[in-house]
Amino acid sequence: MGKEPEELQERPGRPTDGRTDAADAADPVGTADAGDAADAGDATDVLIVGGGITGLSCALFLRHHGVRCVLVERHASTSVHPRAWGWYPRTLELLRSVGAEGAVLEAAAGYAEHRRQATVESLTGREVKAVMLPAPGDLGAVTPSRQISLGQDRMEPIVREAADRAGAVLRFGNELTSFDRPEGPAGPVVATVKDRDTGAERRVRARWLVAADGGRSPVRETLGIRRVGRGTLQHQVSILFRADLTGPLAGRRFSICQIENDELKGAVLGHDDTLRRGTLILQYRPERGETPEDFTTGRSVALVRSAVGDPDLDVDVVGVLPWELAALSAERFRDGSVFLIGDAAHVVPPIGGYGANTGVHDAHNLAWKLASVLRGEAGEALLDSYDAERRPVAEATLEQAQLRLLVRSGRADGEQRRATADVLAVMLGHTYPSAAEPGARLPRFRDPAELAGEPGTRAPHVPVLLHGGGDGEGEGDGGREVPGSLLDVYGGDPAPVLVHGGGTAGDDEPVWARAAAEAARRAGVRLRTAGFGAGLRDLSERGWHERYGVRADGAVLVRPDGFVAWRSAGVPADAAGALTGALRRALAREEEPA
Repeated sequence: MGKEPEELQERPGRPTDGRTDAADAADPVGTADAGDAADAGDATDVLIVGGGITGLSCALFLRHHGVRCVLVERHASTSVHPRAWGWYPRTLELLRSVGAEGAVLEAAAGYAEHRRQATVESLTGREVKAVMLPAPGDLGAVTPSRQISLGQDRMEPIVREAADRAGAVLRFGNELTSFDRPEGPAGPVVATVKDRDTGAERRVRARWLVAADGGRSPVRETLGIRRVGRGTLQHQVSILFRADLTGPLAGRRFSICQIENDELKGAVLGHDDTLRRGTLILQYRPERGETPEDFTTGRSVALVRSAVGDPDLDVDVVGVLPWELAALSAERFRDGSVFLIGDAAHVVPPIGGYGANTGVHDAHNLAWKLASVLRGEAGEALLDSYDAERRPVAEATLEQAQLRLLVRSGRADGEQRRATADVLAVMLGHTYPSAAEPGARLPRFRDPAELAGEPGTRAPHVPVLLHGGGDGEGEGDGGREVPGSLLDVYGGDPAPVLVHGGGTAGDDEPVWARAAAEAARRAGVRLRTAGFGAGLRDLSERGWHERYGVRADGAVLVRPDGFVAWRSAGVPADAAGALTGALRRALAREEEPA
């Protein structure tokens, strides 16, 4: 997020000394100076294991909230394979909140025309069938962001650069070899990390460890956390290759092209530089004795030539990546001071493109909670809500991917087709029933156009005028009003925001602003306010309050992840008292501060 709107104010509930890093307010593991944790050599707040898109996103979100973190990744660089391909608006909203959306949109521009899906004998052979996918619809009514295509090999370097720029310590070519929690499961983690080039080892002490180390997660295995689900559905291999495809493509641009001939059945994925590069995805069957090692360079070249339909094609095989199409979820996402995110927590079949997006959403949900606890503004119990919120969403998303697989294969019955939710409902409309009002019954997924400000749901997008940089990018335009989204008000800080309407306390101060200051003092937390009629300008046709289910003088408490925590239809008799209770519940602060 860029410059905050001028009407967005902090209501501090406890004194601060002006330092920016969250850990400076509470130094839980003896972290040295506020500088680079690598200089300290052995201490940080969060150790992230795994440098894929999920781990890198976690590092970026943590640093955005001022949390010191070290990330270790056993490979020397980010992935060269495209892996995940499609990114939903919710993921873009989260990147928007940390100023990275612009770079991602720029990188995705080359994929804009890749909307052709076809089944062919080969790229040069007979086309059995083909369809043109419609251009992404206008989602401006529900989100300020877009749905894009961009290979993970292109996405990861963008997020890595943003995390590095934000101050995360990123150690590629370093492998976690062991970890312990000498003070007990909830205590700090002491890990041993080995540099794979030099063999040198170093100890890292962290208050928390986040496992983003993939579907075979060594961290999860060490903790003995079982996984449940249908397990491995298929064994796949991706062959990344370089070749001149100008002639075979003949001006066509595919999002995916199914290949069916006498030698193979597979799929070719297009890249934005698809005239020079492609990925061939094939299935192999261990029950027949087949292994990834069967895909030697020679055989891979022959398979690519068959898929292209040119026996003399000059092919350079960049890499062969075996992977499993699986449906599995860990039985728990938290084990004391260790958290699982992304594939370490859940492996989602790729149908629907949910897996990597869900991992990024995990990272965002966890990051603001760790930051809030580290600042001393939330109770430790807030961390339990990570599992309570994200695991049910992941399990339901996994089920949706399996339903889509059945539908695509033609094996779904009528009930299964009816149970298959729209992709935007899964990605933009997932809910957290555990955060809902007592007695409320929320569906697991809701049409994002029907979101109405209920606690436990994503806060609705409302177009507004903001003072300076309302698009989450850059430094803004000073005092000039620019169009943006009400979503831009949330997420810039690990503190909740009270969005409120008009109504004064008798001296031109909005009554909700006064109530917010008192509630923040009582609860011992920081609370930001954003007021309509007191700075924010509504550009919506219906009015922000109708979209959020309150009256014009009502208020809505929104968490840093953009989910509604509480709302008041109007101004209650004891607004400060009601808001104090809501703050304590949202941040797991049930006790009066000492």
